[in-house]
Amino acid sequence: MSDRELLVEVFRRIHNLGGCDASESFSRGWDAAVASCEDVLTELAGITCDDLDGGEDDG
Repeated sequence: MSDRELLVEVFRRIHNLGGCDASESFSRGWDAAVASCEDVLTELAGITCDDLDGGEDDG
């Protein structure tokens, strides 16, 4: 597995931790934390949702 493939897999797993349309305060905070992790990977490695299977943003 290449370094990029590893980072894409890390991004995928973090992305899958997030919810969609959270309504409770805790859930919104969790989603924000997941989004922040994704932002770090995007900034440092250029990995985005587009790099996941088919480029679909499902979270």
